[in-house]
Amino acid sequence: MLLAAFCVLVGAARAQGADQRDTAADAKNQATDLAPVRVVGRRQPVDPFAFHNPVEAEATVFGRSWNESPSAEEIGMRGGIVQIGINKGLELTAKGIRKLPGWQNQIVGAQARPPPLDQAQLERAIRLHDERTSPRAGRELPR
Repeated sequence: MLLAAFCVLVGAARAQGADQRDTAADAKNQATDLAPVRVVGRRQPVDPFAFHNPVEAEATVFGRSWNESPSAEEIGMRGGIVQIGINKGLELTAKGIRKLPGWQNQIVGAQARPPPLDQAQLERAIRLHDERTSPRAGRELPR
């Protein structure tokens, strides 16, 4: 008798679960798909109550030489503390090498060069170009 009551309860629970699955499937079939949304612009909302300093101060000697220690996020983004140490060592080595006597910087500043032709040469080139492109025997000479 106890077994029969248990079977009745289990059968009712299964029927109720099937009804819920049917209503969920119907609701899923009735759902409409929306067009994809494309976000354009700033991702983080601007806080209207945040303080925005209207004064743009120039960097000072102290600010230029100050190195703020990196946060945990920056350490992770830079490859870890070991990688940061290696990069710092390479930076200090390069700074020492630049102080060696005879060191020349590999980066050379751009220099404006003089025009390739002076005025007389330019006039001669224009005259020769005009003579060359004038039609001779009904055709142009190759350039």
